[in-house]
Amino acid sequence: MNLPVWTVLPLFQSSPRELVGMVRESEALGLTGVVATDHLAGWRRPTSPVLEATAALGMVAAVAERRVGSLVLQAALRSPSYTADVAGTLAAICRAPPLIGLGVGDSRSRNEGDRLGISQPAFPERITLLRETIAAVRARTPGIEVWVGGWSREVREVAAELADGWNAWGGKPANFEAAVDQMKKLNPSVSISWGGLLDTACSVGTLRRTLLRRVEAGAEALVLALTPPRVATLRRWAPAIFCQRSLQNGADH
Repeated sequence: MNLPVWTVLPLFQSSPRELVGMVRESEALGLTGVVATDHLAGWRRPTSPVLEATAALGMVAAVAERRVGSLVLQAALRSPSYTADVAGTLAAICRAPPLIGLGVGDSRSRNEGDRLGISQPAFPERITLLRETIAAVRARTPGIEVWVGGWSREVREVAAELADGWNAWGGKPANFEAAVDQMKKLNPSVSISWGGLLDTACSVGTLRRTLLRRVEAGAEALVLALTPPRVATLRRWAPAIFCQRSLQNGADH
């Protein structure tokens, strides 16, 4: 088994130093690249610090040797042309082709926006914005890789029609397997990825089985966040949990 493995940048903090360390460590481990989520408030408490996604991507793109991307930028937070400029800027800075993951937001996004006085459009409008953003990104930077993230049927339909890949975050293995089957019927060539939070309070075997179940269900790439989200966590746990040899060993046993 040989598949791309990405890790998530630790943006829920006030210092960017950890981001550079995460890039260096992920590259030393041979991972595919790093991705940034798109949030406006702290993870556990709304008042906790959070680094803005596009600014953080620009910084890590300047130092990364491997791939950098978003998973996912919220289409409703920025105009399609603005997001297209973000993608084009990343493509100009990055040494390797960037990944642009896009989505429509969820209940957490809505709560964050409400706290900051940013209203979230209705779901149909967000789907329209997602379509317009994909078109703008592709027009600005032809050939750039675009993923769409989200579980809803409408989002998956957009992914199958317009994107190179679809990402599911979290969820039960059976639901993921069913969604993968539906996606492949819509577009057999679309790339399928699964992302999730891995709590290192669990055993290595448990975490590895979590990944293997998603791979067996159809994941062709993994996007993973380890807790606590620090370089030291990645250094200690990644080789045992999701580097290729570990996954292969888990599959063989």
